[in-house]
Amino acid sequence: MNYNFSVLLSIYYKENSQFFDAALNSIYTQTYLPNEIIIVHDGKLTPELYSVIGKWEVLLPIQNIILDNNCGLGIALNIGLAQCSNDIVMRADTDDINLPNRFEAQYKYMTQNPEVTLCGSHVNEFEASSDEIIRIKKVPIGDDIIKVIKKRNPFNHMAVCFRKKHIIDVGGYMDLPYMEDYYLWLRLLNKNFKLVNLDTILVSARVGEAMINRRKGFKYVKSEITMLKYILNSSLEMKYTSIPYFSLRILSRILPTYLLSKIYSKLRD
Repeated sequence: MNYNFSVLLSIYYKENSQFFDAALNSIYTQTYLPNEIIIVHDGKLTPELYSVIGKWEVLLPIQNIILDNNCGLGIALNIGLAQCSNDIVMRADTDDINLPNRFEAQYKYMTQNPEVTLCGSHVNEFEASSDEIIRIKKVPIGDDIIKVIKKRNPFNHMAVCFRKKHIIDVGGYMDLPYMEDYYLWLRLLNKNFKLVNLDTILVSARVGEAMINRRKGFKYVKSEITMLKYILNSSLEMKYTSIPYFSLRILSRILPTYLLSKIYSKLRD
């Protein structure tokens, strides 16, 4: 049976086709299936990626949104979100594995708690195989979300479910490289929308050195500074406690990979 919720993904040419195939398979094997899957093509894709989409189009309710040029994740997701016909939207990544009960757990929670705008979860992290979990990336629960958001991202983006109308209310995703999600959560909380994390694991996320390398560079530094400015101008309590944490985060973006890996682990603790 298909339920009234959408799944939103964005893909670009550098994605691994085998990982993408596994991600779509994890949607196909859900206990609750969506009635709509929006896949935004962020620019032209490879033949291998097109082949994966063609395979799953006959099995899943996929709608392809094709962008002529690569626009970046924030813009691509905003375009895709506008095309979602349901208010409840599941975010999913094109290289991660959704556990079989993920959509059921979040759909039930959102329908039973209409006052909640967004719900996330813990995730498993793996490198080569999703059967070999290297760690669990836990997220804060309850009131701890407010405490944590001034230091780091309190949600796993690939594991969130949200209400489209509330995301649109705060301007949707914005073009802030590498931090489109974090910036969105801050704007939601600043408008007093209710955000929660479920105390369970619903996704297995792929990690590795490539992910660490993506967390470096001047673009990341600019995004960190933009985030800090927003927090300092927000209505969040004790917002000035963010300064030392973001100073460390900014410094970490220009360090060698092996040091960044250690700092990244510390920031998540």
